[in-house]
Amino acid sequence: MGNERIHASVWLRLRPFEEAKLDRVIRRLADRHHTHRFLPHLTVCGPTLDSSSLDAAAHYARTSGLLPLTVAVARISFAVGNPFEAVFVEIATNPGLHEFREEMRRITRAGPLGPPHVSLFYAVDRHHAAVTVEAGELEEKSREARRDVDKLEYVLERPAIAYAGAGGSWFRVSEWNVRDL
Repeated sequence: MGNERIHASVWLRLRPFEEAKLDRVIRRLADRHHTHRFLPHLTVCGPTLDSSSLDAAAHYARTSGLLPLTVAVARISFAVGNPFEAVFVEIATNPGLHEFREEMRRITRAGPLGPPHVSLFYAVDRHHAAVTVEAGELEEKSREARRDVDKLEYVLERPAIAYAGAGGSWFRVSEWNVRDL
């Protein structure tokens, strides 16, 4: 494998009906707060990958026997400091998810893995800049999301690759290019 890095992440997308429900929550929060809409997903690994690893990553996703993965919701949470994890669904780790993420990280030569989650609100405005949102405001958004996100588990079944926007910027959310892996 080569050493050329690309600004891309491997995702797992939810079943279509689950994705549609979370998409409505994401759209409502984004429209109300003038931030970006985005596809619901769990980031497997990224935000940079070895460019020569994508065929091997796709092969692993198809042949690992780990998908679909049923994951449990730990809670709806919020955090100040990372605009891509402002309000999110914390996902409880299980052996299958851990194995899939670690092996995909190894194959793609991605960096360390963060805790598994599905974001519901990005603190990134429509001009591609991070916005400051106070903890109290994020807590309110998480309570609002909690009313609509009533599932206790989700099924992750569709591996995808997401490419960052122009210049490799993840803040250019509207320019992300997401394709099946």
